[in-house]
Amino acid sequence: MKLIQSRSWRAMVRMVSGIALAVLTACASPPARFYTLGTDSDSTIGNRTASPAFLIDMRPVKVPVAVARSQLVVQLNAAQVKVLEDDRWASPLPDEIRNALLAALTRQASALDVHEVAPPVYQVSVDVQRFESWPGSRALIDAVWSVRRSDDRETLTCHSIVSQPVSAGYNAVVDGHRQAIRRIAAQIAEGVREFSAASTVRPIRLAGTPGTTRKATLSCPSLAGGSDTGMNVPVLGPAR
Repeated sequence: MKLIQSRSWRAMVRMVSGIALAVLTACASPPARFYTLGTDSDSTIGNRTASPAFLIDMRPVKVPVAVARSQLVVQLNAAQVKVLEDDRWASPLPDEIRNALLAALTRQASALDVHEVAPPVYQVSVDVQRFESWPGSRALIDAVWSVRRSDDRETLTCHSIVSQPVSAGYNAVVDGHRQAIRRIAAQIAEGVREFSAASTVRPIRLAGTPGTTRKATLSCPSLAGGSDTGMNVPVLGPAR
């Protein structure tokens, strides 16, 4: 009798253990997926010139509080979003955007990150007003950016809105943001080049007007690709 009871007890233990294991397996969270906006670092390094035309100081990027989290946030409609617990950024979103912009900017403007080589020359600030992810529709970035000489008060401030079409899936959304960032970086690079060219203008004396100086004229560069671009009036200090 005791032998039968012992076998029954062991069978019950195995059954309970099996049920518990099945429950734990069913309740286990799926592995998280991580995404990055970064570009190919080898490609960036390979395209840098031996004597860079500009030195870039990319300031910390500002993003809306709603998306300043490790999880991806996607739009369900105009008034509702979804926070994806299993789809996350590889690093904080402001850092992802900053690093991606800097990589593209240094490549397209023939520049180097000032923290690698020398004191800054051009400071670039980016304030992201909207960072929207619409799976199967678009990836939208609305940003105000500015370029300023580190040794001058002159500042060029512009407004870019990029709406990049994307297919279904979160990979497509991330790639859409990556492309949008590259296009904004190209626009900033053009702004840096224009700023550099304008900064070579020196005060001049006009006939009959002693002491008159000529100010550099700057305008926000157009955004390639046909997306909407709002342009603020450049904010400039006196030319030197």
